[in-house]
Amino acid sequence: MTEEQMLAGSLRNDASAQEAFYRRFSPKMLGVCYRFAKNREDAEDMLQEAFIKVFSQLHQYRNEGSLEGWIRRIIVHTCINVLKKNKKFSETVDIVHASSLMIQEDFIPSIMQAKQVV
Repeated sequence: MTEEQMLAGSLRNDASAQEAFYRRFSPKMLGVCYRFAKNREDAEDMLQEAFIKVFSQLHQYRNEGSLEGWIRRIIVHTCINVLKKNKKFSETVDIVHASSLMIQEDFIPSIMQAKQVV
């Protein structure tokens, strides 16, 4: 199936065209995801999320430049957004964890007394 046939079929929601489209571009795009991911599972998750965007935005492709370049741009932006989202989640977890470690003010005198005994 040619690139034009895959594109036209995918725009019509033809499952076989979409499968051919995915099979044609996913191996190379998985390599792009690996550059952003910590492991294979994360890379595959990024790829999956990105291809959902590719198929939902396919009608926006204007045939300016290569289709592969257009897909790659969506892949990269999706990977960056996933990393940003995960970083925010990580920072939130760190803040929650840090707040649970904070010493209550009424506990400080007890610490001071314990130091004097030692």
